[in-house]
Amino acid sequence: MALGAAGLLAGHAWPRQEPDRHWIARNGADWRGLGPDAQLAYVEGFLAGAALRQAARQAGDSAGLQQEMQRLRRSGGFRFPFGANVYASRLNDYYWWENHRPLPTRYAFWEVNASLTGPITDSAR
Repeated sequence: MALGAAGLLAGHAWPRQEPDRHWIARNGADWRGLGPDAQLAYVEGFLAGAALRQAARQAGDSAGLQQEMQRLRRSGGFRFPFGANVYASRLNDYYWWENHRPLPTRYAFWEVNASLTGPITDSAR
């Protein structure tokens, strides 16, 4: 019985891992907790999703999607036009500021991109 009580107490004292937060809720604290490889993978995923969304607006089918992705790549027309390493570096700079850390990563991407390219206009959507 004493062993069971000790196990129960140890179980409650053991740090619990926080459930994985939904991507929409991730912020600067989450970003700063990632290693460099994970940060780069996160940015690449974000850029792929943004490019897909942008191309899908113009494509009627999968062949059209492929053509639109190639057109955007050749023309430099992606809304987020820079490589993953550029955005990862800028996000690290952005989240260096403590007052930015509560802001979601999706917003940080928008802010960083606006600083690199200027405000997003309707023609870029």
